[in-house]
Amino acid sequence: MAKSPPTFESPPPPTAYAPAPKPRRPIATTVDFALENTRQLRDLWSLKRPGRGALPAYRFFDELELRPWADNLVLYRAEKLEDQYVYRFEKVGKGVAAIDGGDFTGKLMHQALPPTQLWAIIGHYDAAVRTRGPVEFHDTIPSPDGGSVKWDKLVLPLSDDGTEVDHLLMLLYAEKVD
Repeated sequence: MAKSPPTFESPPPPTAYAPAPKPRRPIATTVDFALENTRQLRDLWSLKRPGRGALPAYRFFDELELRPWADNLVLYRAEKLEDQYVYRFEKVGKGVAAIDGGDFTGKLMHQALPPTQLWAIIGHYDAAVRTRGPVEFHDTIPSPDGGSVKWDKLVLPLSDDGTEVDHLLMLLYAEKVD
């Protein structure tokens, strides 16, 4: 698994867990469903890009297309405040609300989340805005209550005009592992 860059702090343990869904029948091969789901959403985002350097808008996505990930998705509005971006929760899936400890729809990220949680993740959002491309985070970190937590996150930049990032779509899974 890829480790997060040294400039990012590890996120704190989640309030609850939201693992990637698994099939009802056992399969013969080992599959990391969180990795597979992030790959599929990243591929859909790439297909929705209107041109080589342009970004897709959230309106390009049909709610039915996003249904497989809906519980683990967050749509943020990216707002420029002086020289930096701030992120406002616009839509929050119930799996992410369980991880964060509440549905923060309408609130700015820095007002809704504690600083210990905020500073561990804000770099991923800023990187997606700066690079105008997908940012992925896959890591397993120790949990204070024993065991470990496997984090899988995908942050996708979106733009209503195709150029300036004004929204971020984030897919998040957190799963307790032994």
